[in-house]
Amino acid sequence: MDKNEFEQLLHQLIPITKAMEFSVIEFTPSKVGISAKLEPNINHKSTAFGGSINSLMTVCGWAMMFANIKGIDPDAHIVIQKSNINYLVPIKEDFIAECELTDEESKRKFLQMYTKYKKGRLKLNVSCYNQDTLLAEYEGQYVAFK
Repeated sequence: MDKNEFEQLLHQLIPITKAMEFSVIEFTPSKVGISAKLEPNINHKSTAFGGSINSLMTVCGWAMMFANIKGIDPDAHIVIQKSNINYLVPIKEDFIAECELTDEESKRKFLQMYTKYKKGRLKLNVSCYNQDTLLAEYEGQYVAFK
């Protein structure tokens, strides 16, 4: 599935992502990037709403799980189990969330657990930035299950 197909599926499965103008800019099993426009996600201070930032980062991690599990089991369900976010600076323009899965050992263990028990957990880190400025950091634990 390429990034455009995934974006269409994302908007279908999670309709609010279309209203929030989330756009998939990269979608591979090792890296996912999703952008958001400021305008539909603005708060009363003319900065990005914290809930929108959290949503973008949560969806980015969910997309990483999707990119890694759906080839193994197209019927797998993916949920967020817990997360933590640190907002570093106010966001005053369009922003991007990016998740990289470079820890091959964690990925191997996750897939091994899923194959054996039909359930696996994976902790993912997501960064939110615009240009070169880190805006927020996020850590989420996701669960895939049959």
